[in-house]
Amino acid sequence: MFVFSSYHEVTEPLTLINSYATKGQDVATNQLQEDNNHEKGISLDTLKQDTISFYGIKNEGAIPIRKVEKEEYKTEKLVPVKKLFNPTPRQIELGGWQTVILIITLILLGFVKAFNSTRFKETLKAIVNYGVAQEITREEKVFFHNVNILLTIIHILLLSLFIYQIQELIYYSQMAHYSFVNYLFIVGFIVAIYIIKYIFSLILFYIFDSTSIFSEYSFNISLYNNLLGVLLMPILCLAYYSFLDINFILYYLALPVLFLTFVLRIIRLYSIGITKGISFFYIFLYICTLEILPLVVLFRIFIHK
Repeated sequence: MFVFSSYHEVTEPLTLINSYATKGQDVATNQLQEDNNHEKGISLDTLKQDTISFYGIKNEGAIPIRKVEKEEYKTEKLVPVKKLFNPTPRQIELGGWQTVILIITLILLGFVKAFNSTRFKETLKAIVNYGVAQEITREEKVFFHNVNILLTIIHILLLSLFIYQIQELIYYSQMAHYSFVNYLFIVGFIVAIYIIKYIFSLILFYIFDSTSIFSEYSFNISLYNNLLGVLLMPILCLAYYSFLDINFILYYLALPVLFLTFVLRIIRLYSIGITKGISFFYIFLYICTLEILPLVVLFRIFIHK
């Protein structure tokens, strides 16, 4: 008797019985291993995945692989940063007394604006309008008015501070221990020059019998001096508290302001002389003697020693 298996092979009865017994043992063994794995918390799928990952796949070579070209990262050369400007160390040492002077002048200017607003506005108009200046000089108080006195104090304090600052930039090592004393010396020298100039102008106008012009002349001189003092306030604040180069502030802000106020003052003096019938020769002589000569003296003593 022959039995045909599913593989279409002829198998003897005894061999078939042995094969069924072997299969039964394998099934029992697999069942026992599965139970043991289940008790240990390991599933059959996990073991199967571990077996595949460890031994690999038999047909791994048949899997299509896409080849990707690797991009090589090129190392860029560091480009040096172009400097827009070459910073220079600041040579200004700000002391407490300089800040105090700026605060005092600011308070004085605010006091003038708050309590003498009408006269302050007229003073501003008189800078560009000679007719307004003539109207102010007809009043009883011209040079010794409260507004004029306070603005003159601001002018002297800030002009002295400006001259001191230029002197400090030039002679820094020689002024380290005598800063405030030197500033007071500059203040005293400027006050002395203005007093001498005032007395000499009074004598000169008396000699030429032009004392009526003296009050108008004095007011217009103080007018442009006060304008210079007010304009020096923001310039000094920039020099002390900003990051601008001190040379830029000096050449592009301070010197143009000084030149502008001096030119305006000379033009106003010339207008007064022509209006009052004074000859051009005397006007020129006066400008050289009382306007240019004091500036030369200041420059020679404090700046160009």
